[in-house]
Amino acid sequence: MRYYGITDRGKVRKDNQDSYVIATNAADEVFAIVADGIGGNSGGDIASRMAVGLFSKLFSETEAFQSFAEAKRWINHAVYQCNHAIYSYGRAHEQLKGMGTTLCGVLIAGFGTVVVNIGDSRVYCWQGRDFHQLTRDHSLVNDMVMHGELTEEEAKTYPKKNVLTNALGVWEDAKADVELLKEKTDGFLICSDGLHGYVTQEAITDILFEGDMEPGRRARRLIKAALDAGGLDNVTVVLIDLEGTAC
Repeated sequence: MRYYGITDRGKVRKDNQDSYVIATNAADEVFAIVADGIGGNSGGDIASRMAVGLFSKLFSETEAFQSFAEAKRWINHAVYQCNHAIYSYGRAHEQLKGMGTTLCGVLIAGFGTVVVNIGDSRVYCWQGRDFHQLTRDHSLVNDMVMHGELTEEEAKTYPKKNVLTNALGVWEDAKADVELLKEKTDGFLICSDGLHGYVTQEAITDILFEGDMEPGRRARRLIKAALDAGGLDNVTVVLIDLEGTAC
């Protein structure tokens, strides 16, 4: 397995409210997470850092997961702890009230791989040259598309396309999508909307499959593509290549 993570402030934003972590536990299982903070002032920055920091700490203390059911219970409990910590911090600091973050990632364990999602950061996977999205955006615009109120083309320019229906730390309760991956895959891309919101899936695919590049070079090229598209948002990319040696 080879993996690489990178984040960039972009060309417009004053701060980088994205965070990521590629954590391991006592059994050398891997949990890779991207968090995209939301909220005024520095709230989003704090929330995303709290999310990846707490998840990384909790995960580092675990032993090998024996089953999907065990991993799902642990993830849901960690989500509860994370949500409570961020929500409480925001309530205790008036200027940060309402701060929160997305959280999206993959847990690669001995029994299989678990995909986790809260918000509109995304997990994609590929096998051969087949590249597709695994997660469902928790956003107003995606709900409208699913209910036939907007087409996918209309959704791209919808004024409220950044409104989330689920996030970590904003509300007293948060619920994560926790799914066992049932398909065979060669690797994963985890990213914030600073990538998928500005670079088309076709362009991402072209970069991923252009020659035999190691994950670090591919990740940096994806960041460059987002910057070349205007760099209007923070952008974070984590790439996991299951076919190689860790780097």
